[in-house]
Amino acid sequence: MLRILTASSILALAAVPAIAQQADPMAAPEAPETSTDAVTPAPAAEPAPAADPAPAPAAESRAATVAKLVDAEFPAYDANKNGELDEPEFSKWLLALHAAGGDATAKAMDDTTKAKWAKDGFAAADTDKSQKVSKAEMNKFLAG
Repeated sequence: MLRILTASSILALAAVPAIAQQADPMAAPEAPETSTDAVTPAPAAEPAPAADPAPAPAAESRAATVAKLVDAEFPAYDANKNGELDEPEFSKWLLALHAAGGDATAKAMDDTTKAKWAKDGFAAADTDKSQKVSKAEMNKFLAG
């Protein structure tokens, strides 16, 4: 139970998006030209196009956090120790993560709804349609 709570806390912290500023805070504001001459003002220079932003550290951090979680928790839910999760193993883990997350919606679900939600999650995670979820598929599924 402690592992599940720790894992859900890690996922919640990793989900916080990084805050990035769009404007350069160090750039000096443009001062208006003052002149007593009746001269037509020059057209304003167009700003240079912004460089491609670097990948957000939060996204990298989330992927790394999810990978650590999967590496730590996967063996506990792989009951038959075959290196893959079948649907019941996957569902058990997914429902435990959801319940530990403290989501009021999860607590309000009846058993039939939870079973369908877990089954749909398994179908989404099993990208190769092998009826098993590998560590790589679980990483991709949890990382979003």
